Amino acid sequence: MQELDTLTGTIERFLYQSDENGFAVFVLQASNKNTITVKGCLPSIQAGQEVHLKGTWVFHAKFGRQFEAKHCVSILPTTLVGLKKYLGSGLIKGIGPTYAEKLVAYFGTDILSIIEQSPQRLHEIEGIGEKRVEQIATAWKEQKDIANLMVFLQERDITPGLAAKIYKKYRHESIAVLHENPYRIADDIWGIGFKKADEVAIKLGFKLHAPQRVASGILYAISTATQQGHLYVELLDLKKKTLELLE
Repeated sequence: MQELDTLTGTIERFLYQSDENGFAVFVLQASNKNTITVKGCLPSIQAGQEVHLKGTWVFHAKFGRQFEAKHCVSILPTTLVGLKKYLGSGLIKGIGPTYAEKLVAYFGTDILSIIEQSPQRLHEIEGIGEKRVEQIATAWKEQKDIANLMVFLQERDITPGLAAKIYKKYRHESIAVLHENPYRIADDIWGIGFKKADEVAIKLGFKLHAPQRVASGILYAISTATQQGHLYVELLDLKKKTLELLE
């Protein structure tokens, strides 16, 4: 397996970003102050975020040298300037640049722990009512869920693009679903078949003889026969095709 390069920096601006599949092209200001064009399926990132990337350097005929990111981990800011940029980026619904300025000025570097642990304290800022507090708290939890899922899957070499599809379907239940039966993604998510679900399951530690795998393999064999125009499948043929699939 090719060893991946690493890159850390702040997302300066987006050149392209797809809400559908998470593919993005953006300019990153690296920690050494150089600007680098980065591309990859990296959902739920915003300008102003600090990120740690793993990937490979590639050369584009038109745009030159770029970094193709395979993995992405968001780094929460710790400085006042970084917190203002992060909260004002639009990532947390209910907080824009104006409220980001007010919140950081009032709570300082404690603002993120306040949002997570004591969101009712946000009422201390003039203009922030109950509805906005609920919106901020919900958005913060959603971002935490996404971040946790990304880390969980990327540690097991599962791409951010696939992680985004899984989160879009199962939301905060994503990790629980994958622990219980990762083969569900073949049935529930368009574009993911048994083979892709099997790759995920194996990376998550499921054994080749796991009952979830066997059941999903049988259903896949039946589905394949149906797509080929068969109205029924002989039991012996079904066993043969399923065994071939599960070997």
